[in-house]
Amino acid sequence: MSYIVSREDIMSVTADAAAVSIENTMKLSEEPVSQRLGICGGAEFLAALKEKRFLPVGKAWSVPVASLPFRCLFAVGTPQWRYGECNEYHILRRCYRSLFDLASQYQCHSLALPFLSAAYYRFPVEEAVRIGLEEAKGTELEIIFLAQNKNEYELSLRPYTKPKLLDYLGYYHDHAVFQLDNGQFAFIDRRPELRDVSIRLYARACYYLQSDPFLPPLSKEEIERLRRIYEEC
Repeated sequence: MSYIVSREDIMSVTADAAAVSIENTMKLSEEPVSQRLGICGGAEFLAALKEKRFLPVGKAWSVPVASLPFRCLFAVGTPQWRYGECNEYHILRRCYRSLFDLASQYQCHSLALPFLSAAYYRFPVEEAVRIGLEEAKGTELEIIFLAQNKNEYELSLRPYTKPKLLDYLGYYHDHAVFQLDNGQFAFIDRRPELRDVSIRLYARACYYLQSDPFLPPLSKEEIERLRRIYEEC
């Protein structure tokens, strides 16, 4: 349906449901929205989280709403940033899809939540905000994102500019590595059956990239094919 970005307090928002971000040990995230819901939900809410004991990262789960002013409350196992080496972008998208599907199953029409992983898990904030907004466009729910600081709010209002692909640096295992104009690096899967691009804050040292003299260099045609994949993804 639609989404809005607000800097309201979660307890003043009118919505069918709300979501909290948790770690896989069922500990609440340190982010302000989750902590606020934890405090207002009281001992009943925290006990319900502990009873679950474990939630896989990338999955959502319904918990009792306790004294909170929502018909439904969902907990989401959100990923921590591991320098882009653990499919964090895909896992974060899976978090949103699992959450939105679960909210739809509970016949919710509106959902209030923070930008998952943006504040306290070292995730690149611009990418976390972008992924949240993109996933919200594909759901029938009315999404209310609660920006937890000025930076998140301003990023949500700013058009996303995709970093430009610069130099090809080499390849490591199944991924070709390109430098981006924002100082980060794009790892593009070389396997023809996959179209996967992950952005990382660093690249492995140069001696890791195509350092084996017995490995053939990538052809110009292959490098151009990978460039096209980046532009299309």
